[in-house]
Amino acid sequence: MKKLIGHLLALLILSSCAKEQPKVSWLKIESFQLEENLFAQNPQGELSHALTEAFVNMDGKYLGAFQLPIKIPIIGEGQHEIVILPGIINNGISDTKKRYPFVEPYTVSVNLLLEDTISITPITRYYAQTKFLIEDFENAVLKIETDGASQAIIEKENDPAILQWGNSYGAILLNPTDSLFIGYTNFGQSLPKQGAEVYLEMDYMNTNSMLTSVLSYSSTTFNDDIHIQINPQEEPPVWKHIYLDLKEIVSFRMNATTNEQGFTALLDEAGTSKYIYIDNLKVVYY
Repeated sequence: MKKLIGHLLALLILSSCAKEQPKVSWLKIESFQLEENLFAQNPQGELSHALTEAFVNMDGKYLGAFQLPIKIPIIGEGQHEIVILPGIINNGISDTKKRYPFVEPYTVSVNLLLEDTISITPITRYYAQTKFLIEDFENAVLKIETDGASQAIIEKENDPAILQWGNSYGAILLNPTDSLFIGYTNFGQSLPKQGAEVYLEMDYMNTNSMLTSVLSYSSTTFNDDIHIQINPQEEPPVWKHIYLDLKEIVSFRMNATTNEQGFTALLDEAGTSKYIYIDNLKVVYY
């Protein structure tokens, strides 16, 4: 009997708590769409992206950072202004999320209703003044050179089973004979320093690891700063988009007159054949 009374009391308490819960409105935010900026001052390249994070504000108050898509409970109803700042996973590290500085926030006015769901699909664009250095493997001459010490090369391929954008992608094929690849971009550009935002973003599909670096040149100096290792994907590999934050390295090399991107890959497993596919490589800055 005591156990029964205890269970009944527990049910009454839970029922009381449930009744005290405030009614909420629901805001559902779908995944970002990246569209062309018709006022862009520079070619934007293919609009592939991984803007998977959202920093959400309502009426000037910060609600939090969320992975999209997300359904957020809102206490209250009525007309509200929602501002959504597009975010990324920085340097491929899942726990490191950051507002991506080169794309516009999305602002919308919504009328929230209690116990109802309002769904929005945010749209963003690169800011008009954003600058790009692009290798999309669509031109006859590549902007990635193979180093003289490299055994493997990077070349264009167009296998329809792999191709997702344009007419071709870059392919690095590694095997026991060609087990080492060393390459670097040849944009010939000095990137902004003094803490300016600079990113490398690209699409990739890989069964072998690849080490990225930043090469900084001046008339008297050369530095090759190791940056991020991109690990091989589990089977089956798929196209992924990554954002690599270059600000710290580029700003540190204050005297460099040219900054390039370096790529090194050594066959991970002896006696095997592996590959690294790259497309839509962009160095992005203001």
